[in-house]
Amino acid sequence: MILEQVGEDIWVVDGPEILFLGLTLGTRMTVVRLGEELWVHSPVSIANEVEVEIERLGTVRYIVAPNRYHHIFLPEWRSKFPEAEIFAAPGLAKKRPDIAFDGELTSTGQYDWSGTLPHAIFGPSRLFDEAIFFHTPSRTLILTDLIVNVRTDEYSWWQKLFAGFDGLGYPDGTTPRLYRWSIKSKSAAKAVYQVMIDWEPDKIIISHGEWFREDGTGELTKRLGWVL
Repeated sequence: MILEQVGEDIWVVDGPEILFLGLTLGTRMTVVRLGEELWVHSPVSIANEVEVEIERLGTVRYIVAPNRYHHIFLPEWRSKFPEAEIFAAPGLAKKRPDIAFDGELTSTGQYDWSGTLPHAIFGPSRLFDEAIFFHTPSRTLILTDLIVNVRTDEYSWWQKLFAGFDGLGYPDGTTPRLYRWSIKSKSAAKAVYQVMIDWEPDKIIISHGEWFREDGTGELTKRLGWVL
């Protein structure tokens, strides 16, 4: 794992693969530098060399778990960076009472990073509500599971079948079909989609699969247009 620079003061780190719903998925976290402090989104398992590189960038100050499913490595990060504040997506604190969260992400909440990283909450969903962020200096939209775009070359036949059914396969990956079915309010989802469009992102980072290095707004309309 190494840090790949996305733009000024923003990097991604590709972590180890995980197994979810029978599919092998890569993991990815985003690191943003805010002055001398670091904001970490959806942390992956941290290797020694990555820890060294991160500490060269600054001090880990904020750790964000953007939805109810991205929590596996939080205890590891709490142990390595005990002074950092950890913020939970809606519903995660109840799911993980063993983790001492420092705050919960809400749609109206204002945080120390909000000037550089405005956010919104996508939902409501029966599965999870997801906090989405926009890094204004680099015009990068930071998503988690709203778009999945995985390469399926090494999948078994049934994994390819499921990935195709759920709409996850590269290069046409979109919002998983099962998540679309979980949305309680299409109008609420549409409103957040419009917020993302209004941000006019140049790039889109996602947690699983190939992310989008250009034409972010166009990719957004193509892959999240189902909300309209």
